[in-house]
Amino acid sequence: MIKIAVDMMGSDLGPSILVEAIKQYLEKEKDVAFTLFGDKETLSQLIKEGERVSIIDAKDVIPMEIKPLDFLRKKESSMYKAIASVKNKECDGVLSAGSTGGFISGATFLLRNIEGVSRAGLCACFPTYKRDKGAVILDVGANNNNTAEDLYGYARMGRLYAKYILNVENPSVYTLSNGVEEGKGRDEVVEAYKLLQERKFPNFKGNSEAREVLDGEHDVIVTAGFSGNILLKATEGVASMMNRLIKDSFSYSFLTKIGYLFARRGFKDMKVRMNYKKYGGAILLGVNGVACKAHGNSDAYAFYNAIDITKKMIVSGIVDKIRSDDDKGA
Repeated sequence: MIKIAVDMMGSDLGPSILVEAIKQYLEKEKDVAFTLFGDKETLSQLIKEGERVSIIDAKDVIPMEIKPLDFLRKKESSMYKAIASVKNKECDGVLSAGSTGGFISGATFLLRNIEGVSRAGLCACFPTYKRDKGAVILDVGANNNNTAEDLYGYARMGRLYAKYILNVENPSVYTLSNGVEEGKGRDEVVEAYKLLQERKFPNFKGNSEAREVLDGEHDVIVTAGFSGNILLKATEGVASMMNRLIKDSFSYSFLTKIGYLFARRGFKDMKVRMNYKKYGGAILLGVNGVACKAHGNSDAYAFYNAIDITKKMIVSGIVDKIRSDDDKGA
């Protein structure tokens, strides 16, 4: 039985949405059990404890902005207890929709980095032009400053994620830069490019500009956390703007509304293909345990998918694959 720890107290929409997703997952998957960390009185009214559901009382909530040392003082919080359950081998993985900063700090402090990993990275899967094919991008915000060795580590972990979670046989790997030519970019990008070339990293293709990363041809994009987070938020902003512009265009006049009736099937298909919620959330790769961060505003559909990606991470044994000397690309 796979055991997943869930921080129930950090969601923007409240624990009832998370419980809805958990109930759906329990119905479909019979080999998964949940340990829920949160206000036991509230949670007991939403879901019954049983063979595959247990509730651990933890009323404290990690605030959205918290310093790393302050997190360590919050030992009674739902997030701290959920992460600690993985550290103590009571659960196989942890999932939270709470504070991203708190989650990264907690997972890094409690689970520690895998030996040989200089820095853990937050790995996100982005929808691309190609149907049902995502692009793996990391780091998207776990660190503000990175070295070339950090980026090399992200390439290795991102490649493993693409291979064993997205089932891409030989993922293409790129470094994110402001030009495709060798020598373009910040110092850490230029040096990482050299490392990947010198160590003959499998299927390393060179630099990629941001405008190309979602074309469906780029499997893994390696970037420092600062620029990765900007890419993440810029992409989300453009997608939101395009959605509003399309709605405004079709509501412009009676004729445009008629036009929508003919085009709506295509737009519904586009909406499905661009829906980031199908990927559930981001994974903190490089720590000694499976740690998944769901979006704070996750609805039941998004959180269900976050549970599913957490399970896939556990089943794939990706932590052991990162820990081993196999497939390092050197």
